[in-house]
Amino acid sequence: MTDSLKSEVSSLKLHRDYLIHYYTGPVKDSPSSINNQHDAKISTKACLSDFDNNQPNIYNDYDGYLIACYSDHPLVYELQQRIQRPGVVVMGIFQASMLYAMNYASENCRAGILTSGSDWEPLLNDAIVKFCSNSNNNFPTSKFSPTLASGIPVLDLHKPECYPHLQACIQQLVDKNVRIILLGCAGLSTLSNKMKSQYPNVKFVDSVKVGIRLLIAYIQVGDI
Repeated sequence: MTDSLKSEVSSLKLHRDYLIHYYTGPVKDSPSSINNQHDAKISTKACLSDFDNNQPNIYNDYDGYLIACYSDHPLVYELQQRIQRPGVVVMGIFQASMLYAMNYASENCRAGILTSGSDWEPLLNDAIVKFCSNSNNNFPTSKFSPTLASGIPVLDLHKPECYPHLQACIQQLVDKNVRIILLGCAGLSTLSNKMKSQYPNVKFVDSVKVGIRLLIAYIQVGDI
């Protein structure tokens, strides 16, 4: 997963002033993939333990941190609490894609999340409500369609034999007037160009690429 993200970020051709380092949670204590909120909590605990015991400088060495798991991941909030240096940005790819969607989505151009396993549907729908600060806890149907899970495991999303099913899911969202599809898993990032070529009138939001761009933008604003 990390290696596939490297190639996607490289395609952005960022200015050489921006140095990006990659981190993968410790194999021994982390889940092999994050398929639900329980896995997210385990991965958070594993990462923080690794930082505290083996890489304490990680809290001080960077201007920005992007959590590349598409969820309301607890590591985002844990790092925000631990890293409170002025101008330092901590963001998750879910939050990054939501910022994009909030700017462009409307009743005539709704946004929807395409994700992996079915466990994510209620979790991401709740995360959308939370992000939109909806006081009555109603799903914001004026801008969003409910999350659609493909049912494909995270580590299988990139396999060619799974793509026809993903394509059928895309069509389901399009039939619901969704014109902005948020790719709700880092594992979908490598497929965004293929999807765009087949659905030229739909915006496919690669949450990792958007996350990197927004992270840099926020860092730059912090320097003003």
